[in-house]
Amino acid sequence: MSDTLSYPKARSPRLQVEDALGAMIATLSPGEQLPPEPTLARDLGVSRATLREVMRTFVERGVLVRRHGVGTFVASRMPVMDNGLEVLETLETLARRIGLDTAVQALEVEERLATPIERAGLGLQEEASAPVLSVTRVINVGDTPVADLRDVVPLTYLTCDDLGAEFRGSVLEVLLQRGEPLLSVSRTEILAESADAKFARRLSVPRGTALLKLVAQLYSYDEKVVDFSVSYFVPGHFRFHVMRKVPGQ
Repeated sequence: MSDTLSYPKARSPRLQVEDALGAMIATLSPGEQLPPEPTLARDLGVSRATLREVMRTFVERGVLVRRHGVGTFVASRMPVMDNGLEVLETLETLARRIGLDTAVQALEVEERLATPIERAGLGLQEEASAPVLSVTRVINVGDTPVADLRDVVPLTYLTCDDLGAEFRGSVLEVLLQRGEPLLSVSRTEILAESADAKFARRLSVPRGTALLKLVAQLYSYDEKVVDFSVSYFVPGHFRFHVMRKVPGQ
């Protein structure tokens, strides 16, 4: 980046620092690297502690990407995946709708016994043996991790062999294609959770980043839980909404 670039000065309060940094980022291209932190703090006229906190906010919004040991870069300005939660759709469908391609990374598929939390999520009795298929993966858009997904399905509904070599990351899609059991509704709990060391590493975000967490139970028409899933979404790439009716309408 040219040494002749000048940056807006911002000393306080924090919102002025955000404005100054945002104005600077707007002049850069996706993938372009920001100056080192000491240089940027000096050019913006702020302390490194204040700059670090503001940059963390931009990372959580998906505007900046930090690569440990390398530096901070302007994130790719991919379209936001906007979805109403009233209809259950795959992540691949949401991405395809706005012209984005997804890729599966860090895929782990295993047949094992369910944990106590998974047994509860699947509505199974505690004393019963519960063999399940566990499918964990990270979904990328381009080179950017956007979601970490884990599905746990009883082996009576799905096995490793059922996924096949062409598995593209969506357990829901596999269940729908099989047609059995007939799927009915998904009960979904929406939470926010700070990224621990594991998810910070898998999703390439700073530790402590607020992730959107969806915990879901997918039911069949005979009211049995077919799939218990836990999904983490990186902020800045998704916008979920719910349409609510007015009473009496």
